[in-house]
Amino acid sequence: VALDSGYKTPWIMKQIIDTQRIPAVPYKRPMTKDGFFKKYEYVYDEYHDCILCPNNQVLTYSTTNRDGYREYKSDPKLCKTCSMRSQCTESKSCQKVVLRHVWEPYMELAEDYRHTPEYRDIYKLRSETIERVFADAKEKHAMRYTQLRGLQKIKMQVTLTFACMNLKKLATWKRRKGMLRSFFSHLIQNIALSDSQFIIKRQKGAMQFA
Repeated sequence: VALDSGYKTPWIMKQIIDTQRIPAVPYKRPMTKDGFFKKYEYVYDEYHDCILCPNNQVLTYSTTNRDGYREYKSDPKLCKTCSMRSQCTESKSCQKVVLRHVWEPYMELAEDYRHTPEYRDIYKLRSETIERVFADAKEKHAMRYTQLRGLQKIKMQVTLTFACMNLKKLATWKRRKGMLRSFFSHLIQNIALSDSQFIIKRQKGAMQFA
């Protein structure tokens, strides 16, 4: 499953991997301030269930918040005299808090897949296939904005739009295969046959009524 970095979240990675599929996602830059340590510089120790900071101090598990993130906190006494504190935290309490999602192993597994040549090549195809579909839908089929409200109405619009786009693809494929003329002639014959059957039924009904 090829996705851009905006979909690289623990929940989405879990859903993909649990359904026996493999995510092909790009690198996502750490969202940290300039001059501060990146998240990957805080190493998780699975055996002791703790995190080691860049200065080799231990951040112990504290609690799990309602969003599913486990909180690991440092010892303020050690951080207060740490020479790297200016690159680590701006907390007034001199305590560093590192968050790790309960589904973080799925994120790590997705990151491992990212480094394999096979899935790196799959992601490159995304710009040639999926992105073109999105662009076509937005520019030619009014998918950039909507005048409808409500999930059901939006779902109906999206379904009909992509059904039309699939019909366009089918017509293009049939034209390349030389099947488009026979397809339309067959369609016209079916319409004519349906009309003739309808006329005969109407005539029979009129005779029975008389």
